[in-house]
Amino acid sequence: MTTVHAHLDEPREQAATTLRKAAGDQGWNLAEGASDTDTLVFRKGMTLFSWGAEITVQLDETADNETGLTFTTKETWAFTDWGRGRRAIGKLLDAAGAEKD
Repeated sequence: MTTVHAHLDEPREQAATTLRKAAGDQGWNLAEGASDTDTLVFRKGMTLFSWGAEITVQLDETADNETGLTFTTKETWAFTDWGRGRRAIGKLLDAAGAEKD
């Protein structure tokens, strides 16, 4: 499990849209039933190189045009992610234009 704090210079609704697009472009699926206005849950199923993964993003509007983000990763069928979660979050941050805190 990995936790990363970041921020995006956009209001919460726009930040959620930006993150959904960036995650979708990277092959992550939005878990509709587990997500709401303050939390986005992205999942990838099992592949040749992964046993399934999940990224949860908590969105906290900190100012009119800034949203605080807390990313948490979880591997579905593994005890450790060997750094894959941190790399996946980094790619998502870069694609969304967000900055680590």
